[in-house]
Amino acid sequence: MNSNDLYTLEDNIVNSIFDAIFTKKLHPGIKLSESVLAKELNTSRDVLRKAFSKLQTMGILTYKKNQGFNVVWLSEENARDIYAARKVIEAGVVEIVTKKVSTQNLDLSILSENTDNEEYLKVSLRNGEYVKTSCDFHLNLAILSDNEFLINALKPLIPLSILAGLIYEDKHTHFCSYDEHRKLIDAIKSNDSIYAKNIMNEHLDHCVDALKFEQIQTNKNKFFFNN
Repeated sequence: MNSNDLYTLEDNIVNSIFDAIFTKKLHPGIKLSESVLAKELNTSRDVLRKAFSKLQTMGILTYKKNQGFNVVWLSEENARDIYAARKVIEAGVVEIVTKKVSTQNLDLSILSENTDNEEYLKVSLRNGEYVKTSCDFHLNLAILSDNEFLINALKPLIPLSILAGLIYEDKHTHFCSYDEHRKLIDAIKSNDSIYAKNIMNEHLDHCVDALKFEQIQTNKNKFFFNN
């Protein structure tokens, strides 16, 4: 059976919302129109609401009676908590993958291809695709662990990280994810899980450092005015 056959209609909608966040088509705080999305996704509003409920459980959407669903707005504390959770989960991913490389000669070529694509998209100024591909690196790494619990724990945190980036983005940062991703690949290949986990922790710390929390009011006004 094809793995895609296992997805429910709600799962497909959830993935569509994730993709819209990855490509910055959905912004923090924006209200989601059930009628518009049901038409765009060619689905019923009942199915759409079930998908929205899943996203609410994941923390991606918020709901208020008589106001409907909105993409969550993240505070500085929320953003820092998201990355703190990612550090715990991705340390486990790195430990498992490093062991697999050591004992099973696990092929990491998908990660190397990912980083090459990141660099190409960054240089080409295709920022939306670059951000998505940068996040895909972490998901691809988790998939290599073959641990469904870790993968499923990480999945909702990635789009939340994107939302944090949308809110607190520092347009003047020189942070480039692909350089650190290559360093992480080399660390995993070293067969030293402690070293590899330290590299991952440093990388996620740098992701937080690249956020500019003091510009919160400017960005909040921008997003909510445009919505």
